[in-house]
Amino acid sequence: MQRRITSHRPLRLSTGLRAAAVLGAVALLAAGCSADSGGSGGDSAGGEVPLTYMADDGSCAAGPREGIDFESAQALVETFEEPATAILATEPLKEPIDPSTTAVYLNNGTPIAALFQAGLQAASDAAGIQFVNVDTGTDAQSINSALNSVVEMQPDIVFDQSVDARFFQDQLAQLEEQGAAIVYGGQLNAEEFGLRDSLGGAGSIEVNSQVLANAAISLTCGTATEFVMYSIPEIPASEIQNEAVPAALAELCPECTLRIVDISIADPSPADKIVSDLQAHPETQFFISLADQYQIGLDEKAQLAGLTNALGVGQSSLPQNIQQIADGTEVAGYVVDFNMFMWLQVDEGLRAMQGMEVPYLDGDWESAARAVSHIVTIRNASDYLTPAGYVALEGFEDQFLELWGK
Repeated sequence: MQRRITSHRPLRLSTGLRAAAVLGAVALLAAGCSADSGGSGGDSAGGEVPLTYMADDGSCAAGPREGIDFESAQALVETFEEPATAILATEPLKEPIDPSTTAVYLNNGTPIAALFQAGLQAASDAAGIQFVNVDTGTDAQSINSALNSVVEMQPDIVFDQSVDARFFQDQLAQLEEQGAAIVYGGQLNAEEFGLRDSLGGAGSIEVNSQVLANAAISLTCGTATEFVMYSIPEIPASEIQNEAVPAALAELCPECTLRIVDISIADPSPADKIVSDLQAHPETQFFISLADQYQIGLDEKAQLAGLTNALGVGQSSLPQNIQQIADGTEVAGYVVDFNMFMWLQVDEGLRAMQGMEVPYLDGDWESAARAVSHIVTIRNASDYLTPAGYVALEGFEDQFLELWGK
């Protein structure tokens, strides 16, 4: 069959937080919904398979349609519902950690950078290394000045989750000559500068895109063909996902259609934008949101508008999203444990500094994603109804400390 996935880009719709609506809520682990890949036998004797959403217990009343690979989608999703049992690293550090080890964090002053700083500092303190926060600012001049001071420090490790390497190429070369371990997390262009792709980088984004596409097929029991993705124009990762999500969906469903609609992260009411879009496109059967916060409050707005198609899965779910899922007013979310993420970044720095292999730097980004991310539905949301939200693995800090000799 000829691939028909399209990326229609309407005029930019702004939005800022996520929202979702439910239909008998959803579970992904699906016990009673398995079917042959490719949809053989999926059509009923009466002809077309009706649109079906996965029930609370993970079962499907109908589906999949012929030509939709529900089985493969379900298999991948199930792996992201299984609780983690161990951290990625298994090998102890080769050498004791020198307490004089200096780790510098490049902080551009944004709110997310502040969250990264808190996590990195906590893990660095636990490891017994010196943590230095460097305010880089966001303009080229301030970044250049800040990185000159970093070079003078001759740090052992540099954590960079916020500043694009193109703004300090000269200093990057100097730091590498000094032997600094560069942990380039959350950046998309590591290969361009000869750096290791790290957590949150291009490899991770590709996997996240696959998870979202597979979840959309799974949650609709392989019966939906009309999808929309709410993208975020301000976030560079969205550029990758705008290509990767349609590609992943096309592999599972060559006849599916995917529209892409931009919603600004600064929009005061993204849920309203979603409602407006779904009203204008009543043929839409399910959505993917690259920011699950867009679903916050969506169910109420959708009900007021009389919508029955405000159903979707969102990425980077917040505690409010988890509560909505538990309440049955949001279908599903894709959560990330940022605390675990930061401890893995410190572990990467320590291993790179000692010339050791880093578990996820061999290209196994799927395993890396499963270590910090999880699909949440009504079946497991109650496990994460805590002030801290999603925790990938209780007590993971002790496992790191043991490997670090602490």
